[in-house]
Amino acid sequence: MLQVAAGLWSHTADLTGVLFLLAGPILLGLALRRRPALAVIGLGALTFIYLSLGYHIGPALPSMLVAVVYAVSHGARLAGWLTLGGLYLGWLAPGLTGLRDQGTPWQELRWLGLAVLVGGFAELVDNRSQRVAAFRQLYAEEQRRREEERRRREEQERLRMARELHDVLAHSLSLIAVRASVALELMDTNPEEVRKALLAIKEASKGGLDEVRTVLSGLRDPAPRSPAPSLDRLEDLVSETPSLAVTLHRTGSTGPVPAAVSLAGYRVIQEALTNVIRHSRARNAIVHLHQTSHLLLIGITDPGPATASSVAAGSGLIGIEERAAALGGVAQAGPDPLGGFTVHVAFPLGGR
Repeated sequence: MLQVAAGLWSHTADLTGVLFLLAGPILLGLALRRRPALAVIGLGALTFIYLSLGYHIGPALPSMLVAVVYAVSHGARLAGWLTLGGLYLGWLAPGLTGLRDQGTPWQELRWLGLAVLVGGFAELVDNRSQRVAAFRQLYAEEQRRREEERRRREEQERLRMARELHDVLAHSLSLIAVRASVALELMDTNPEEVRKALLAIKEASKGGLDEVRTVLSGLRDPAPRSPAPSLDRLEDLVSETPSLAVTLHRTGSTGPVPAAVSLAGYRVIQEALTNVIRHSRARNAIVHLHQTSHLLLIGITDPGPATASSVAAGSGLIGIEERAAALGGVAQAGPDPLGGFTVHVAFPLGGR
């Protein structure tokens, strides 16, 4: 083995050999990055001439190794292997034809082993480069997926807060507007009713502000400051709308309702009653909840007739449809044959 290594690195130190050895790195520096196939083939030709002049391959081996490794790992695999095969056959042919002294079978075989060793090392480097590139691609895709998921969640949170604020403000301001109108009409004839209207305005504004604070507090602190509205608080919602005579019916089973469905159901009923106050001349409404093992059905209806303003012009009904769709449910809203307006929503319980 030591003799083989010494043979690889022994050479005659003359000017011609030095020039050939310098030509290899210069060629690599000029063409390897832009034209790896051309560079490795050119270096192979220089190395073959170098060996044909009687020099040993040792000093030329580093340049050859760099060229083949770079070519194989940068899309010029065929050029790299052809260069190695050409060098081996070019070295072997003179010995077979008698142009040079033929060494022992072991001496001839070592050049084949050297060529295979260089090519194998190049393939190993290429394989590792591909794994690193695949890992980087997977990492970039994972980062992109996480960024898209973060943006999607932020968008969903913005939409949720927009719906919550719309429902809270629309309901509270509608109650305030109705009670203020009553107070203005009765200011001179019935002061006691004016006092009740002002108290109702005070309660509606206070309740609305509290709910707005609860919604906005999520921007700073994920923990809610007060319990979220739910179907268990429907009686409070009905009592907060004295301008409407609301009849509440509950039928079906009485099992627990998921918190998300309970909040969405509360907001749907709140928005529907707000629409009655704002867009209908009716002063009464019916709310019906029917629960089964798999569904929660909600219906809100008023006898009408509708005012000149159009319910479809606002975003309340859109919010109702979005709340239902977000939980896998469906919503329908529109005039009924008797001249009133009806909202029907179905929420699945325990899965879509």
